[in-house]
Amino acid sequence: MSNALSPRVRAMIINFDPSQPDSLSVAEFCKSVKISRSVFYKIRGRARSESTAALHPRSRAPKQPARRYGPAVVNELVRIRKQLKADGWDYGPRSIYYEAALGEVFPGGAVPSVATIARLLAAVGQVDASPRKRPRSSYIPFVRATAMALWQLDAFEYALAGGQVVTIYQLLDDATRYDVGSDAFERNENSADARRVLERAIDEYGAPLELLSDNSSAFNQLRQGRIGSVEIFLAARGTMPISGIPGKPTTQGKNERSHQTLLRFLDANRPATLQQLRARIATFRDHYNNRRPHQSLNDATPRPAWDLLEHTPATEPIPLVVLEAKASEYLQVRRARQGDLHRAGLTVTKTGQIIADDASDVERTSDQSIVEVTRDNRQVYYQGLHVSLPASYGGRDYFRTITDTEFMLTDPGTGEIVFSFPLPLVALNVRGRYVASYAVRGVQMSWPSKYWERKLDEHAEHFRQREDDHPDLFRR
Repeated sequence: MSNALSPRVRAMIINFDPSQPDSLSVAEFCKSVKISRSVFYKIRGRARSESTAALHPRSRAPKQPARRYGPAVVNELVRIRKQLKADGWDYGPRSIYYEAALGEVFPGGAVPSVATIARLLAAVGQVDASPRKRPRSSYIPFVRATAMALWQLDAFEYALAGGQVVTIYQLLDDATRYDVGSDAFERNENSADARRVLERAIDEYGAPLELLSDNSSAFNQLRQGRIGSVEIFLAARGTMPISGIPGKPTTQGKNERSHQTLLRFLDANRPATLQQLRARIATFRDHYNNRRPHQSLNDATPRPAWDLLEHTPATEPIPLVVLEAKASEYLQVRRARQGDLHRAGLTVTKTGQIIADDASDVERTSDQSIVEVTRDNRQVYYQGLHVSLPASYGGRDYFRTITDTEFMLTDPGTGEIVFSFPLPLVALNVRGRYVASYAVRGVQMSWPSKYWERKLDEHAEHFRQREDDHPDLFRR
């Protein structure tokens, strides 16, 4: 609804003469017609310069109306999107904008903004449905300030069109996202091929200060208390090998995300042989480094960032005693954790059989101590109860230990206790045989989710309220 003054009120303002005998003052007149003095003088000023045009309000239409894009623009955006998707490249609004800007001619002469491209594509149904994502503002960035300060190495398996499974290694610079040496090999992930990838990249670009990888034996064996061939090679070149925390793949998040981009490209251009795969990877590296804009680089490509940022390569070899000390420190931590497991007492098998540690006449099998938690069935079992675990625990094997006072799951590789609760088990809201892990009193977890922590706090408060009145409630 418009709140503009009517022509009749505007005419009263224009014709008002405060100099007439017995006339109202300007303030009294404004009060009588319910306007401010500023509006009074504004309309009087318009009347002097525009005459009768002051009887009507000025148009509120913008001086520069929003641009309307016709079918030709929308069709060109859809064409670029489909072409990028068919070629295996990212095809979001930013990628479409960058690709359109590189073209020689665009309908209308001006490429719409990224937000406008997203709006135009959504209007014609050219968007992919995606689940609600965590806001980017909630992430804490992990990035080095200079090129060559840190490289990230990771590998994954890929099935060729003919059925052969090969291993692809990706090697990225942390600060610039520059791909310094991705390659593929026939064998499974191993130290020899990993060293070959690193050697080629170092010969071409020099050695970085640090190399980050996961705790695969092919890349880094320091957390296992020993030094592998890759670590010796890197130390000789002056590079310190470091690894992420076990069970925390987000530490290598940049490499994990780059796998997705490479896989999309390879699936769209499916190679049949290893030679074709290597040719595809060479094409991908050129596009990734020189043409594909990177959002973390303010839509620049990795090549300009690599050329412009300061380089801080390794300068001197690292003595092996440094790696030996690091491996020894990890080994001591592992032994200390394993020594705290209190494995004496009893072992409960998956079938419920209790086997004492001194029972020498009973043949033990792996299912008496090693349990597998699958992604589809994230549960552990204790005396017929099904104790649920968060998704981060799925797809792993654990060493299960049950003592007189505690139930524990331990990482077989590191000896870290990743899940435990005191015995006897006391829980709230037990539904038949199913128990939520956050509902167990005294539960401890190494990889909790935000939801799990919130539910744990709620149940801890319930335990505090009931402890005095019902100390044995829900005891199992």
